[in-house]
Amino acid sequence: MGIMAASQGDPSDPKARSVASRVRDPGYTPGIRDLGALLELLATAGDDDDELVRAVERAVTRIEARHAVRLVRETVARAEAAVRPARGRLARLVGRVGGLATEAAAIDAARAWLVSALADADPKTRHTAARALGKLRPADATDRARLEEALLAAWDAGSAEDRRALADALGKVGSSAARERLASAASESLPAKRAAIMIDRGVAREKPASIDLSRAAESAITIRFHSRSGLEEIVRSELGDLWRPRVAGSGLVDARLEGPLSKATSIRTATHIGFPLDPVQMRPNEELAEAIVRAILDPRSLSILRAFTDVGAARDAPIRFRLAWTHGGHRRSLSWRCAELVAAASNYNVTEPTESTWEIVVDELRDRVAIELVPRGFDDDRFSYRGMTVPASSHPTIAAALARLVPPREDEVVWDPFVGAGAELVERARLGPYRALIGTDTEQAAIEAATKNLAAAGIRGARLAIGDATTYEPGAITLIVTNPPMGRRVQRGTHGDILERFLDHAAQVLVPGGCLAWAAPETRLHEHAARAGLVLESAVTVDMGGFPAELSVHRKAPA
Repeated sequence: MGIMAASQGDPSDPKARSVASRVRDPGYTPGIRDLGALLELLATAGDDDDELVRAVERAVTRIEARHAVRLVRETVARAEAAVRPARGRLARLVGRVGGLATEAAAIDAARAWLVSALADADPKTRHTAARALGKLRPADATDRARLEEALLAAWDAGSAEDRRALADALGKVGSSAARERLASAASESLPAKRAAIMIDRGVAREKPASIDLSRAAESAITIRFHSRSGLEEIVRSELGDLWRPRVAGSGLVDARLEGPLSKATSIRTATHIGFPLDPVQMRPNEELAEAIVRAILDPRSLSILRAFTDVGAARDAPIRFRLAWTHGGHRRSLSWRCAELVAAASNYNVTEPTESTWEIVVDELRDRVAIELVPRGFDDDRFSYRGMTVPASSHPTIAAALARLVPPREDEVVWDPFVGAGAELVERARLGPYRALIGTDTEQAAIEAATKNLAAAGIRGARLAIGDATTYEPGAITLIVTNPPMGRRVQRGTHGDILERFLDHAAQVLVPGGCLAWAAPETRLHEHAARAGLVLESAVTVDMGGFPAELSVHRKAPA
């Protein structure tokens, strides 16, 4: 009897009291022996003690996964014996522990009880079970058919409130059969309408589409290159005059694309590309979602989506896109409304929050709506060499920009004294011939990462070694290109002190007329560089990912 009492979480048991005192600690990680006491806490929590309920659920899901079968079995047993409101809480926990399980026996046990709970006398238990079943995805087509049948049976017998929860589950696991069953209710029921949209998304995933980079639009088209703020002129320079580039805003460069999309996706200083469209004027009394969908389904927009989307053999495959918002946030209600309007207007397009081929970025202006079509369904292989990184590794587009600050020369001897994972050396090597590449760092992990990344990029012969940027003697150097760690991976002295000593040393190893192209975290370092004999030629402030720095070029006076 003593063992049974402990298993059931007897509140007089010292073990149960210990668990109750620790469960609210966010770092609490229980063992399987604590399960009984945790389930008792969940069953006896007050109606308004949501904090305790969440804490218990968090704790149970932290119990080691190897106990999944027992977790499900004991949670189901407690749920069967419970009354409201504990029964509904335990139903949700059954779904959570079943979702974390990997053993088929645990998943099957959780699903079987949740299916039986669809007919429970307690409404909250029914609704919680339905939503949990939607998250407990079936393992195969047979499981899916059985689960769909059970959900549809509950739909036929359920109330309007029941159907609200069931529609959510059917939207996640239902097939075309469920779509047909919901069709009659979709015109009147918002949950049924949303479930139908979710089922359509699932069907669309079975006919995958992708972005075909070899395709071209019928005529020249405006394309937008996004970059880190401050890199606009460098992006414009990389594009060249044939693109007719112009700076369109902070981190934005617009140009004219003629030819395949792969020309645009090869630009190395841009983070991504998009196709901006002219704003759509809001009509009188028009709701925002209607204006957004009108912009999406405009012939100009559809022509771009169709031009670059490859639907493969499935000619009827819809184009999948997700909505994003210029000013951030998820805007769920607005997104759902847009999805409903798109579904009603077109079979060719499906809103898809995951696995989307396109992202449509919406900018809400005062009386207008502007959208940008951003291709996502392709592999960006510009920086595929980057198999390893280290703390403070350069963002590859920053490395590409640094390498372009000084025009390349065939006789260049290049040194990166803070080589990190080697991105700056790779980007310089890609620009054209050079005499030698040298990279040093104080950490062995960085040298190993740089060695592997340069090899993956097909670059041979670079000299990589452990070395201090303030004392290493690389020989006569014509170009130093580097992005020093901004306060990270710095082991000796203050950050500013190390960089000042580096500038003094750089002035010594550079040949007359040689250049330093680097990311300077503090503008006062320009003054120290000048005192060391390195004259500032250019500088631009760039967003390094949450903080500013200057990409600058300093030249040593010619002989």
